[in-house]
Amino acid sequence: MIVFSVSVCVPPLQRADFLKSVGALLEPTRVVPGCVNCRLYLDVEDPDAFTLVEEWVTQAALDRHLTSSAFKTLVAAIEMSAEPPAVHIDCVGQRAGIEVIEAARREQGLL
Repeated sequence: MIVFSVSVCVPPLQRADFLKSVGALLEPTRVVPGCVNCRLYLDVEDPDAFTLVEEWVTQAALDRHLTSSAFKTLVAAIEMSAEPPAVHIDCVGQRAGIEVIEAARREQGLL
């Protein structure tokens, strides 16, 4: 799985426009073939800080998205950032869930 994330700091006067632009992209992105998930997060400690996280099945699926018209709209929204955006593309080789927490807690006698 490929995880694409971008974090931005949007000035208060541009927040509504940013949320409108990015918010309109979320559901259409989720239904693109190869998209596993797409979510926008607000930092509870900094109301100007947002992080968009997209999960893709393959690099090829993400590459198609990066050249789409929807991504062009996202780039325009990212340009509202008051600071350089933090962009990360991570290749996830393995994903685990609550079973890892349970195993660690069981090993320590906490379960």
